[in-house]
Amino acid sequence: MAALPALAAVATLASAGLSAMGSIQQGKAQQAAMNFEAQQRERQAAEERAASQREALEKRHEGKLAMSRQLAVAGASGAGVVNPSILDIYSETAQRGEYNAQTALYGGESRARGQLDEAAAARFKGKAARQGSLYEAGGHILSGIGSVAGKKYG
Repeated sequence: MAALPALAAVATLASAGLSAMGSIQQGKAQQAAMNFEAQQRERQAAEERAASQREALEKRHEGKLAMSRQLAVAGASGAGVVNPSILDIYSETAQRGEYNAQTALYGGESRARGQLDEAAAARFKGKAARQGSLYEAGGHILSGIGSVAGKKYG
């Protein structure tokens, strides 16, 4: 009969050890999941930047097309392409095209930075989950030891 209390103590400690291992594994899994999310966010940031660069190129192209049309219309009207009014309109069109391109780039960069901030937050959460799991594991072990000690000395 003396073996039963010893067996119960071993079972309690083994249970505490298994709970601790489970907590650590859970923390590792959470950290891995958050790291994966961070990588996805970083990819999305790169895609946002690339998309905004393509959009900026398109805006510049649209501006050049508008300027080309303006020159053609001015030349066909007989007013001349070096007329100060025509040159002012042409200049405004060029500025507007570049403004639109820069706005597209800014929007993409802003969205990319938001994704990178989310990636950093995900990594932080993963690290915190891992650290928390270690504390939880320690708690399981101490609880098991306390339970055994309480039965033996209580």
